[in-house]
Amino acid sequence: MTTVGKQERSVAINPTRACAPIGAMLATYGIHGALTINHGSQGCATYPRHQMTRHFREPVEIATTSLTEKTTVYGGRENLLEALKNIYERYHPTMITVCSTCLSETIGDDIPAIIDEFRTTYADAEDFPMLSVHTPSYVGTHITGFDNFLDELARAFPEKRRGSRVRQNNGKVNLIPGWVNPGDLRELKYILKEMAIESIILTDYADTLDGGYYDPKPHFPKGGTTMAQIRESGSSMATVALQKHIGGRAARTYETRYHVPAYVLPMPIGLANTDKFLETLSDVTGNPISEELEMERARLLDAFVDTHMFNSGLKVGIYGDPDLVEGLTRFVAEMGMEPKVAITATESEAWGKDMKALCDELGLNMNILTRSDLHEMHKLVKKYGIDLIIGHSKGKFIADAEKIPLIRVGFPIEDRFGYHRRSIVGYKGALYLLDEITNAVLSRRGSVVSNTVMDKSFEVAKTAILPAFSKNGHSIDVIQN
Repeated sequence: MTTVGKQERSVAINPTRACAPIGAMLATYGIHGALTINHGSQGCATYPRHQMTRHFREPVEIATTSLTEKTTVYGGRENLLEALKNIYERYHPTMITVCSTCLSETIGDDIPAIIDEFRTTYADAEDFPMLSVHTPSYVGTHITGFDNFLDELARAFPEKRRGSRVRQNNGKVNLIPGWVNPGDLRELKYILKEMAIESIILTDYADTLDGGYYDPKPHFPKGGTTMAQIRESGSSMATVALQKHIGGRAARTYETRYHVPAYVLPMPIGLANTDKFLETLSDVTGNPISEELEMERARLLDAFVDTHMFNSGLKVGIYGDPDLVEGLTRFVAEMGMEPKVAITATESEAWGKDMKALCDELGLNMNILTRSDLHEMHKLVKKYGIDLIIGHSKGKFIADAEKIPLIRVGFPIEDRFGYHRRSIVGYKGALYLLDEITNAVLSRRGSVVSNTVMDKSFEVAKTAILPAFSKNGHSIDVIQN
């Protein structure tokens, strides 16, 4: 029987989440030439920079207003005005995002009003793109910050159509991928190219956070969605969001404010979800699914058949962001595995209902928890005898303690190299993930002889090597079972 609940313990132990500002910072990195000012203490900028640098292996630049004891008492207005002035005059960005923090929200700084004051000080900054995003860390998680940013972006910058009856159509699709890796973004753009679809990615940090080495170093990292594209996005033929909890709200904003139809889909992990993504693109644009994509789908199906004898019936625990967990749950079920535990740090009644509906559809019995942590995950891994877990690097302590494989996906992955360049979306992403899971299972269970898994316990059980003796001048090893 599937149960949906939330962790009752108030204290988080080994949390599977990050703070809200990091979400808005990451999304800002997907806009070419944009910079973030973190309106808080220095640590509020250092922690996200540290997390993002360890995951993406790229230098991450975040400005801070460096609030102190004095500004906590008297307000951070002067610090923010000075930070805006320095960034505007010295760096010449294309856009500035100002993220609030626990501190600036608690003392009550009116960030939009301070931005307006800055505009009156600098006449040439009157139309300069600046965005205020509410991201106190005591509300939600990192996905809250990302989602808030996308909604504010959708409200602030796209140009409105000239009247509700006039349907301007630039022939493009707005794609909101949500919190994914650069490798995922490249795979999504490959799929769009295969289907001959022009798109505007909101937002695209594939190259800004996985760039190359250039001499001389460019003023801003190459890549990213331009402000011109964002202004144009109000005239797109449709908006497709691939994560309900990151970008779903922004997609609906495009629909209500700019009359751009919204499609909020499950994250395209695995066969069924990728099918739905491609079919939606085809329905929206009228473009056919390419032969190459059909061949990739066939290869994935073949891999399901080839690996079912190794994976069927194995129990899986999954943790991470809600849309990621939901997509992975369906995928491992497609592999014939048995997802038993699903945990997210996000407190979402809607996600719990979606997961319950998914379990009912697939005939699964799962323990589903919202607002939970990895301490709770560890207890459930023990309770259900989980065979492998899927999630980010923070779960390595569970994997080590229980001697089970950890399949690393999501954010952050800080104890391995290059995972940010790998894709788990689309048919090719699913094939990579299937190979990764199957090889981890085989590595744990033992060797394969004629497609039969020889369990490690069988291989070494009651085996002893007796001293060699000589017969007819030849040395012979005797194995006793």
